[in-house]
Amino acid sequence: MAGLKVLIVDDARFIRDLVTKIVSAGFPQSEVKAAEDGDVGRKLMMQNKFDIILCDWEMPGMSGLELLQWARREPNYQTVPFLMVTSRGERDYVLKAVQSGVNDYIGKPFEPAQLIEKIKTWLAKGGETNAVARRRAAQLLAAEQGATKKPTQKKPKGLAQLRFGGAMHRCAVKELTLQQVKVAVKREDGIPSMLEPTVVDIEQVSGQDTIQLNGFVRAIEAHEPKVDTIFLNVDVLFVDNDPEKMELLSRYIEQMRKSAG
Repeated sequence: MAGLKVLIVDDARFIRDLVTKIVSAGFPQSEVKAAEDGDVGRKLMMQNKFDIILCDWEMPGMSGLELLQWARREPNYQTVPFLMVTSRGERDYVLKAVQSGVNDYIGKPFEPAQLIEKIKTWLAKGGETNAVARRRAAQLLAAEQGATKKPTQKKPKGLAQLRFGGAMHRCAVKELTLQQVKVAVKREDGIPSMLEPTVVDIEQVSGQDTIQLNGFVRAIEAHEPKVDTIFLNVDVLFVDNDPEKMELLSRYIEQMRKSAG
C-alpha cells in the first residue's frame, strides 16, 4: 500500500525489529517508524501523521494505555486505528483499553499473517471506535470494581458444561467472577490437563442461550480431602475479550447474587 505510514511503539528492541520486518514485508511501499516508549511515540505522532499505530502496553514512562488516551484527545488521531500488541490479556487491561478507544487487541506471540490481516482490516474500516463497546467496558469495569469491594456477598452458583478433549462434561458452578470460574466435575468423566484450553457453557437462569466462554485450566484439586474423591474442582481462567459476553456474564452474576440473597 503506497504511502502507508505505520508507527510501532514497544520498549523491546527485538519486538520493534520483528514488527517492522513483518509490516515492511506485508506493505513494501510503506514507511515504518519505531519508538522505544510512549513518550518517544507521542513525539513522533506530533511530528508526523501516521495511518495506524501498533503499540505495546507496559513500557517505561508513558504506557501504551496513556498513549492511547492521549491520541484519542488529539484531533489528528481520534479516528486513526490503534492496535494494542501485548502479552497482557487480563480482563481489566482489555476493558480499560476498549473504554479508552482501542480498535483491536493482538496478543504476543502472534503469527505474521495474523498481524498483517489485522492491519488490513482496520485500514479498510477506519479507526472509528464503537461508542457502545466503550460504554459497556466502562460499566463492566465499574461492576468489577464494585464486586471486589463486597467480598462478604454470597458466591453465585449454577450449572454449566465444561468442554475439553473433544468431549462435553456436565458440571456445577462453585464460584464465578468476570475473570474465572470454579466448577465441580465427576472424576469418572475425565480429568483435564493443566493449561488445557477449555470452553465453559454457562446456563442462564432466564432460559436464554448459554454464555460460551473460552479459557484454560488454571488449577485442579480434589473436592474432598481423600484419594478416592468422586468430584474434582477445576479452576478455569477466562481469555475471552468480547465485551458483549462480559456484559451477559455480569448480568448473570448479579442475578445469582440476588437469588442467593
